Amino acid sequence: MNDVWKDLKFFAEHLRALPVSESIALGNNGGFCVSTNNEFENWIYYPEQVQDIETVKNAMTFFGRRNETFMWPVFDGGNNILEAAGLLHAGHLEAMSLEPSNAVRDRVNPSVKMRAVTRETFGQWADCEWSAFEYGEGEPSAEYLALVKAFSSDESMSMYIAEIDGHDAGAFLVTDEAKLMGVYYFATKPEFRRKGVAASMMSGICRLSGGRKIVLQATPSGVPFYRAFGFEDLGAIEVYSTRADIF
Repeated sequence: MNDVWKDLKFFAEHLRALPVSESIALGNNGGFCVSTNNEFENWIYYPEQVQDIETVKNAMTFFGRRNETFMWPVFDGGNNILEAAGLLHAGHLEAMSLEPSNAVRDRVNPSVKMRAVTRETFGQWADCEWSAFEYGEGEPSAEYLALVKAFSSDESMSMYIAEIDGHDAGAFLVTDEAKLMGVYYFATKPEFRRKGVAASMMSGICRLSGGRKIVLQATPSGVPFYRAFGFEDLGAIEVYSTRADIF
């Protein structure tokens, strides 16, 4: 669990540094709120259990002024103070890790090819992710495109697209921390699911890791795939928000 928490902190700190982001410190223990001015990627990083309602109200005010939904992950069980302040328990993510040598790659599709995304091709990644996560009909929003463009300028974040028969089929982002590789935005477009695309992308991530441990936070629907690929369950990350339907 410590490795997943370490990588989430790494990811949140880099989100905070993006030119599209705004943030405030939360308490005096290194916690913070980060808004990317985007509907899909707003976080609270807080390294310990909250002890006072005022801290929670400060976070709610920060996001409330922006009319944004956010995620507040808690690694060591629920938190009554968050609920007392008016936040909802929005479900949980599963912390998971994989040693690349333990990967089960029997569902890899050799027809799937991987390509790295550049500052010039970030829009293709945005299109693929928008469709894969079914964020909405039509093209990605301007705010989402701005966020993805910012990702492409951060050398600690690398984006990839998986293609099959010349069609973009899935995509993901990895963080490049010294001893860990974190996986984010891992998704396959609906029309390409159950064709070995996800297994092929994860096999590619194993290669990119250079032998480093791979960590991620899985939604409940994604857990069976990651387990089948060889990931180990590390425990639940409880998530709080102003909405109960954020997954």
